[in-house]
Amino acid sequence: MKRSLWLALIALQMGVALITPTAMRAAAVDEGYRRAEQSLAEALSKRDAKATAALLDDRFQWVEYNGTVNTKTLVLEKLAQFASDNEDASEVRTDDLLGGVERVLGVHHNLRFAHLWVKNASGWQAFAYLDIPIPAEKRQLTPKPPKDPNADCDNPCRSVPYKPENEAQAGALAAWLRLKNDEWHPNPEDWAAHADGLHETISPNDDEPKLQHVERLKEQLALYGEHGADPGENVITMKMYDFGNVVIQENLQGPQGAVKPATWVMRVFVNRGDGWKIALSAQTKIQGN
Repeated sequence: MKRSLWLALIALQMGVALITPTAMRAAAVDEGYRRAEQSLAEALSKRDAKATAALLDDRFQWVEYNGTVNTKTLVLEKLAQFASDNEDASEVRTDDLLGGVERVLGVHHNLRFAHLWVKNASGWQAFAYLDIPIPAEKRQLTPKPPKDPNADCDNPCRSVPYKPENEAQAGALAAWLRLKNDEWHPNPEDWAAHADGLHETISPNDDEPKLQHVERLKEQLALYGEHGADPGENVITMKMYDFGNVVIQENLQGPQGAVKPATWVMRVFVNRGDGWKIALSAQTKIQGN
């Protein structure tokens, strides 16, 4: 209730009608996905590696809260740990992203999680599971001033070490570069225009829905002007996967100039017929780096 009231107040301040994430769901959750998810839960409860393997995409990754990346092969070797990690979920929200990708957000074991499922030729399979620490304290409400207002941002504002493989990936990447520029030189209106209504940014710092993110950019611009933010982390490696009108991006990122990754990031972009927009940014820190 408090969250709904808070969103309503932000909407009034922005002069827009309130559309909650629940109201913006584009379609009912696919029943085939529901059956696949239930089958995976049953396979994990039985520690059935063969049945589990059939429900994981070959590119599947489980990224633990500390940044440890487990491929499909490693998950099957650590099946008991993976199964235990995915028990006792609460506050679960599932969103159908144009029929080919399901986004699942929730909480388990005092961690947030973001799961992506994709529809392949053989049916629904889990594509990526990410665990994210819940911060002990809420993010500071007043944005911090930039450390260096004159700092440049080539990567990730103008270029990244990845060449799109097709038109869908190129469109999603162009949208993301624009979003990064809108964060570097705060431009809340343009950022909002390139973010899907279902978008959330989930990190060890916060769980920030679209309207809250826009409001923070507005405050940053008002306080510090168009040079009111530091460049984002540079991309060290990037992968992109396209599923029709949905593109999934997976990055290893680090501070400007770094060659060793500090953050694992998963993003989702959708095209509902009005251009590519970000629908999820979820990340965790790589501990020990």
